[in-house]
Amino acid sequence: MSRRGLVVALLCGVLGVGLGMVVAYAAQPHTSYSHDTHPMSAVSPSAPIDEPSPVKPPAHDINYPSLDPSLSLPPPERAIGNQLATWTYHVPQGWQAYAVCTVFSECQPPIVTDTELTPEQADRQPEVRYRPPDEPTVGGYSLRVKILDNTLGLNPGQMVGTKVEGFKQSYDDFKKLKVEPSAAYFTYRDGNNHLRYNYFQWFAAPGSTTATLEMSVAGRKQDVPGLKALFDRFADNVIGTSEPYHPPKQKTQKGGDQKGGGDQNGGQGG
Repeated sequence: MSRRGLVVALLCGVLGVGLGMVVAYAAQPHTSYSHDTHPMSAVSPSAPIDEPSPVKPPAHDINYPSLDPSLSLPPPERAIGNQLATWTYHVPQGWQAYAVCTVFSECQPPIVTDTELTPEQADRQPEVRYRPPDEPTVGGYSLRVKILDNTLGLNPGQMVGTKVEGFKQSYDDFKKLKVEPSAAYFTYRDGNNHLRYNYFQWFAAPGSTTATLEMSVAGRKQDVPGLKALFDRFADNVIGTSEPYHPPKQKTQKGGDQKGGGDQNGGQGG
């Protein structure tokens, strides 16, 4: 081979090796670099990126008139109690009593939650809710009273802390508005996605530090002035003693059948 042919062959070999290296490099995955300070976007992330779920707005409140702050709490008195204490209290005029049946406040059949109660039946229940008789069962305002079988002797302040923590763990959008030595004020979303305003207070009978009565008012934002008025008026009128409670005797029908807790006429509240 001539000298010229040898030079040409060498140049072709060098070019072939160089092109092979370029092709091989281009086929390899490599890291991108940027002089910008902003983060580089991933081309193919190894795991999907979870987007925060949008916050669902509260459901619209029910269409029902607001709680009137000027409502009155006239006689007659209602009563509730157990072996630890006896309490008497007033409720808004014209409001209906309804049963509240839970694991801790059992009801005797055929009474179930939201059964309409006569005054005599209400005075025999461990927990009662009062609201206007034409108000819907869910979403309105109400007053609730509950006698506490507080054998541990917890004082009102301890009940406050227990209730606040319980609601905080159980409901969405819990917000503590105010806490006092015997009362707690907060908002939360209930199981129907309604924003609720709930105020609680606990009472110990004179001469005792044991909380034996729990009351609460609940409603919508538009009911807040009325809730505050009802809350304060209840506290001004409630009277307690450390004497054991003697509920009213059940009325008897002809033939000796008892009414009261076993009243077959108790219907669902509306």
